[in-house]
Amino acid sequence: MPAPSAQPAPPELGHAQPDGALLFCGTNLRVRVALLKPGVVLASAQGEVAGARDERVETALLAELDRQLEQVGTLTLFADLRGSPHMPTTSRKKIAQWMRRHQARLLPSHALVKPGMIESALAVISMLVGGGLVRIHTQPQTFLDLLKKVAPKLSELPQVPELPERVEP
Repeated sequence: MPAPSAQPAPPELGHAQPDGALLFCGTNLRVRVALLKPGVVLASAQGEVAGARDERVETALLAELDRQLEQVGTLTLFADLRGSPHMPTTSRKKIAQWMRRHQARLLPSHALVKPGMIESALAVISMLVGGGLVRIHTQPQTFLDLLKKVAPKLSELPQVPELPERVEP
């Protein structure tokens, strides 16, 4: 049974994509979550947590990761964070807490970032959780090459789509 925090995302947050990925949309944050194979997830983010709806997106992401841990037992995460310029303190704390709680079941993971603040935030999280759990990359090709080892058919890094506007009948 999933952890209590692993409740399904509210329907207005999660949107199934044609390729099977999920897109979680907040006001300032969008996260695309794709299962590459059991126990291996690619999360691509655009924007940052700036309000309550974005916090729900972050919670929905962690719930998806909880589900994968529950189903498979271990998790390797690839996180493309180039589209996230900043990681607020509350997000750093929430993610570090989640990582500490699951540290024994997390396999070495990878984050692709643009050099700058988010790189520093991830370095702080890595220090808080323990050395070597998250490898930080700044070169997209290096990150893609690592992804191809677990998902050989992947030829490029996916984009985080805009949420299509609803057409009311």
